[in-house]
Amino acid sequence: MAGKLVKKLAERDCYSLGENDTLKSASKALDRNNLGAMPILTSSGKVIGIISERDIARKIYQDDYSNDELVTNIMTKKIIYCDLNVSVTELMETMSEKKIRHMLIMSSDELKGIVSIGDVVNHLIENYKEENENLRNYINN
Repeated sequence: MAGKLVKKLAERDCYSLGENDTLKSASKALDRNNLGAMPILTSSGKVIGIISERDIARKIYQDDYSNDELVTNIMTKKIIYCDLNVSVTELMETMSEKKIRHMLIMSSDELKGIVSIGDVVNHLIENYKEENENLRNYINN
């Protein structure tokens, strides 16, 4: 069923950062919530970008690095997102093609959540386990 995983993920909390957050506050929020990426929102709730651990890691070694730098200076502005009806296959294809590990879930320009490549892989593993169990039961009955 298309969208089953994404609809489920849209029900969980989606943590975000504001446009005035710094790299230090972003790093702290990512660590505190055990996340790899977070969307950046304006004060009115509009998504303007996404920042990942990888973005911060790329910035840290640079000579002009500062904990007080705004996340908006290094965030990814070209947002790749999916809607609530996207299939797991489409997610895998897009994430692989675009070489991304996190994708925002949007509906009518409203942030609904975020999906990670780990979410997709875990979903596929659970499906394979269920199919395997069903086959075993069928064979043994």
